[in-house]
Amino acid sequence: MTDTIHVIYARKPCDWHEIESGSRRDCGTAYPTEIIETKEMTAAEYDAFIAKPLARREWLAGKGGWKNNNVRYAIAVTAPERETIYVDPSGSDYGRYVGRRVDGAGVVKFPDIRVRLTGKDGNAFNIIGLCRRAAQKGGLSDTEIKAFLDEATAGDYNHLLATCQRWFDCY
Repeated sequence: MTDTIHVIYARKPCDWHEIESGSRRDCGTAYPTEIIETKEMTAAEYDAFIAKPLARREWLAGKGGWKNNNVRYAIAVTAPERETIYVDPSGSDYGRYVGRRVDGAGVVKFPDIRVRLTGKDGNAFNIIGLCRRAAQKGGLSDTEIKAFLDEATAGDYNHLLATCQRWFDCY
């Protein structure tokens, strides 16, 4: 069995700046990711890749995507003295999703449960209700939902929002 890591991906990044800014902890969900292969590059090749991740590359074609709708398949891209990045082309021949690894602290507990918060009433009680309903619909047990509610209501409004983002894929 292959080890699973967690990666935050930038979607269709046009350069390193978008890869870096789109894969920060505060920018998205850390997806469980299985490495399907490693692409070893020279420093110059790596720099060319991150300068134009959307350029066509044969070695990406037909790879990536999802395993059972909950784990991404990705290619690890390495080079001497460079940060390893992860590419999920999702069948394309370009860097459709390019990301960076995060440790367990940045992982969303239930990334498959999506909660729409933007454009909704920002009242704390409404936010709790939206998350509770999404958790029920997502199949969480009463015990898990209670644990979320206990954690979410144990602090101020900012703590509530941070807890929602740690537990669910909020958008």
